Amino acid sequence: MSFLVEVEHRFRAVQGLRTRVLTQRWLSPGAGVELVVTAGVAFEEEQLTERGWFFDTDAAALALRRRCAALEARPWTELFAFRPTFELVARHLHGELAGELAQLAFVQIRDTTFGVTTRYSRA
Repeated sequence: MSFLVEVEHRFRAVQGLRTRVLTQRWLSPGAGVELVVTAGVAFEEEQLTERGWFFDTDAAALALRRRCAALEARPWTELFAFRPTFELVARHLHGELAGELAQLAFVQIRDTTFGVTTRYSRA
């Protein structure tokens, strides 16, 4: 049997990209959206410790919160040299978190304002 444990962080962010949908809803590129960023860690039953867990979920939540802090602070167009689509930002976060969270399976960005979910995983 295998496990998949997910930790998440909720916050408001300004992506900063102009889109037709924002324009139709009379929202400027500076309007923020509600996001949930989730990191999933996969592991096998044999990897459970004698305490019954594989990794410290509190430490994982802290790592995720630290990585998302910059995403909350400024528009994404000011943070990244690339065009900050959810796809590219999810891949970027995965690369940053992979060194901190052993066996990171995916990073997901859920835009709860518009109901869109983007998940990045290395196959």
